[in-house]
Amino acid sequence: MSNRPSYKSYKEARERRQKYGPLIMGGAAILLVAVGILLIFMWVRGASFSFGPADTPTPSLTPTETLPPPTATATETPLPTDTLTPTDTLVPTPSEPFPYVVQSGDTLTSIAEQFGVDYIAIMLLNNMTYESVLYAGDQLTIPNPGMGIPTATPLPTNITRGMVIDYFVLPGDSIQLIALEFLSTTDRIIQENNLEDEDAIYPGQVLKVPVYIVTPTFGPSETPTLEATPEPTFTSTSTPGG
Repeated sequence: MSNRPSYKSYKEARERRQKYGPLIMGGAAILLVAVGILLIFMWVRGASFSFGPADTPTPSLTPTETLPPPTATATETPLPTDTLTPTDTLVPTPSEPFPYVVQSGDTLTSIAEQFGVDYIAIMLLNNMTYESVLYAGDQLTIPNPGMGIPTATPLPTNITRGMVIDYFVLPGDSIQLIALEFLSTTDRIIQENNLEDEDAIYPGQVLKVPVYIVTPTFGPSETPTLEATPEPTFTSTSTPGG
C-alpha cells in the first residue's frame, strides 16, 4: 500500500490555505502593528525617566523647605569714652596718737611698719611688754610718726636707796648701762631677775632693778666708777625681861 497522499487530500489542503491564509496574514500584520505601538509607547515613557546601569529608576527627590535668611539686627556701638586715671588720695599724717583695731595676722612689727613708727613706742603707749600677745579685735593706741619714745621708766618721787623699780628695757640697753644709770650692780640685777647671764635681756622686757646701792666715784678721767656701798645692818637688841 502506498503512503502518497491522494489527490483529494492535496486539494483540500490547498483550499484551506486559500481560505485561512489571508486571515493568518492579517492577524500577523495586526500583531506587528500592536508590537510597534507598544514599543513606541515604551520609548516615549522611557524618555521621562532616568535609568541607571541596571535600568533601575532613580527616585525623585523630595523638595526641602528653604528658610528665609535671618533678619540682621542692628547693634548699637557705644561711643568711646575717656578712661579717667584715679589719682592718689593724700592721707593726712596724724598729729596725735590714734586708735587701731588689730587685724588677723598682725604683729607689733608689721603694725609699726604700716604706720611708720617705732614698735617700742607702741608698746610703751599700750603698757605692753615683750611677753604681751596680740589678738584680732584688740585696740591699740598708735603714736603719730613725729612722736618720740615716751619715758620708759619714770622714777617714783619718793625713791630711796635700795628700792627696787621696774625698768622697761629699750633697744641698745645692757645690764652694765642699766646698772650705771640707776647706781646699781650687774650682779644684783641678775639676781633680782633670775637671769642666766648679763646678756639675757630683750627690748620690751621689764627688769627689777635695785637703785642707789652704790656710790659713784670719779677718777682722773672724770669717768664715774661704781663702788658698792655697804647696806646698813640692823642689830636687834633685847631688854631684860623682854
